[in-house]
Amino acid sequence: MATQDRQITRALSEFYAHPIAKVSLEIFFSVTTVILFAVFAIRPTLLTMADLVKEIDDKKVLVDKLNQKIAALSTIQSGFLPSQDQLAVLDEAIPPTPQFENAILIIEKIASKNNLLIESMSAKEIPKEPVTDVDFSQKSRTSRPIQVILVGDYPSIRQFVEDILNARRAMVVDSIIFTLSDEQGKPSLHATITINVQYFAPVVAQGK
Repeated sequence: MATQDRQITRALSEFYAHPIAKVSLEIFFSVTTVILFAVFAIRPTLLTMADLVKEIDDKKVLVDKLNQKIAALSTIQSGFLPSQDQLAVLDEAIPPTPQFENAILIIEKIASKNNLLIESMSAKEIPKEPVTDVDFSQKSRTSRPIQVILVGDYPSIRQFVEDILNARRAMVVDSIIFTLSDEQGKPSLHATITINVQYFAPVVAQGK
């Protein structure tokens, strides 16, 4: 056994003493060193590439979601455009704010068209125009009355009422009271008409 160990030791000594063995060791250590340096040098790049790949995947998901939203908006727009003119008419009929002065101007114009004299026009409350608008979902349809006293003949007063009901601005005639008076020996017909002006107002402000 001892003889065999001595033979192995002698063989190894002869091998390592040979130039080829020395070159092989140098190559081994050189390759190992290069690999170690390469790993440490490439590692940050690999990490950066991994982050970039993840970021690209995240952006692909985001782009897909944006494309879905764009498709949904396109569908809504295609349905909205044909109804856009009708929506404008609806806003004019029942506006999203009181626009009380506009309603008064309409009443005056219709009275003038039918050659009627407006003796008086009054309202218990004139709603204020909001400084800031609120979402339409937080509004509800409401109305405020205007009392108009007209002087004229019956056909003209009747036509006035029909024109009010057919006006693009939604107004409802609640009551009409006729009275006759004698002015300078001539009979005069008076009509006291209560007109409710329609509009949308914030739900909280309805009771005010």
